[in-house]
Amino acid sequence: MKKNLFFTLCFSFCPGAGQMYQGYMKRGVSILTLFAVCFGIFVTIDIPLFAIPLPVIFIYSFFDTFNIRSLLGTDEKLKDKYIWEENSVFNFKFGTSNSTFKKLLGIILVFIGGYILLYNGIPPILRLFGFTKVSQYINIIGSCLTPIIISIISIYFGAKLIIRK
Repeated sequence: MKKNLFFTLCFSFCPGAGQMYQGYMKRGVSILTLFAVCFGIFVTIDIPLFAIPLPVIFIYSFFDTFNIRSLLGTDEKLKDKYIWEENSVFNFKFGTSNSTFKKLLGIILVFIGGYILLYNGIPPILRLFGFTKVSQYINIIGSCLTPIIISIISIYFGAKLIIRK
């Protein structure tokens, strides 16, 4: 049964709430949790790199709410799953095997962890021990890494899309 369009629109502005309003609790909680974790990391660590997923998650959630609404009452009703479950919405592979995808995700997480350590962890400790010049150089390197990493990721996935038939 389709829900009220006005309330669907209102709930779609909160990531995950529109899905929950439509009766997809697992999907909605997953999206809300993902948005809250990304927002929490961004606010806590204060690194602009973590703000990038926020509008993507918001836009996905907004349009997914109306996609779910359009499929209600048809034969193509979606199964309610957490987004981290196997064969769910976000479990894509870009044409690679599951182990390759996990390795790629692991490499990305290691880079993010190293970036956080380099940019927010080491410089304050160096300043504490009087190594202000070294701390300044590390801050400069850390601030240059964000555009470099985003550029490399963009080029990689863009080349994958171009090469892929």
